[in-house]
Amino acid sequence: MKTLKQVTIEPVFVELMPEFWEQNKVYISEPHSTSAHLCLCGCGQKAIMPLGGGQWWTLVKEKNGTVSFIGSVGNYSFPCKSHYIITKNVANFV
Repeated sequence: MKTLKQVTIEPVFVELMPEFWEQNKVYISEPHSTSAHLCLCGCGQKAIMPLGGGQWWTLVKEKNGTVSFIGSVGNYSFPCKSHYIITKNVANFV
């Protein structure tokens, strides 16, 4: 699989999602099993990722403080149609 672009993200652990979202920040609410961010291509669309494994995404917190998600993010309903995998705070576009 060829990586087309990489974006470094900053994980932000929250209770509730903030009113205003910043680009390249991935908000993670463990109590609500949800993660959300602005599409990492830069288009500004809001991407919501329910956490919980199975058909949803699984959050992996690394010992060094980085995060990974098992499951790719395919924003096919967005005009940008971006697709990426977040591993150790880096989104790799494929």
